[in-house]
Amino acid sequence: MTGDDTPVDAEAGDANLTEKINQTNVDKRIASLEAAYDEVPVTEETFELSPDEYADVFAATRGTGYSGNSVVFVTRDGSDFPELSDQIPDQAADDTRDRVLLVLGRGADMWALPGGGKGDEYESVQGTAVRRVNEQTGIRCTVTGVAEVVHSKYYPDTDAQGSVHTLDIYLEAAYKKGSLDVDESELVGAAWFAEPPERLTPGAEERFAALLDGE
Repeated sequence: MTGDDTPVDAEAGDANLTEKINQTNVDKRIASLEAAYDEVPVTEETFELSPDEYADVFAATRGTGYSGNSVVFVTRDGSDFPELSDQIPDQAADDTRDRVLLVLGRGADMWALPGGGKGDEYESVQGTAVRRVNEQTGIRCTVTGVAEVVHSKYYPDTDAQGSVHTLDIYLEAAYKKGSLDVDESELVGAAWFAEPPERLTPGAEERFAALLDGE
C-alpha cells in the first residue's frame, strides 16, 4: 500500500520499469551514434498487436522486451578491384561498377546485409557490426555513416501495461581489405553484387535502391 492507502499493481509497476529500461537502452544507442556521425536518421514506428501476436513478439526478445540489430551496407569501389586472373574473359575488365556485399544465411532464401548478432560488453554498435561482418565473410570494412535507424514499439491492444522495443540500425561502410571467406556455420554464401539479386530482404533492397538512385 502507498501512503494514501492506494493499492499498488505490482505487475503494472514491473512492466513500467521494464518499459523505462528498454527506452533508455534505445536512447543510449541512438545517442552514441549521434556522437560519432553527423547524421543519424531515426524512424519511429508503433504497432498495436493482439495478445497472441504481442506474446510472440515479446518471446522473440527472450523475455526482455528489447531487441537490437545492426547490419552493414558495405560497398566496394569497382575501380579498385584486383587484376583479372587468366581464366576471366577480357570483357570483364570493362565492368568497374561498385559492388555491395550481401550474404545468404543458413536456411534463408533471400540475400541480406551482413552483420547482426549480440555485441560484446562495452562494444559500440558499429564495433559489433564491423566485427560480425568480418566473422561472417572475412571482409574488413570501415563504417562511414548511418543510413537509418528504425525504432519500433509494439503494444498489446488491451489494457495490459508494457511494450516491446526493437532497434534496427542500418550502417554504411566502405571495403577496407580481405577476400571472401564464408563462415559456413552461419552462411551458405556471400558475394559482391553490382545489381540487386532477385531475392532480397526488404532492408537490403531499400539500401540498394538508394545506392542506385544516387548514381
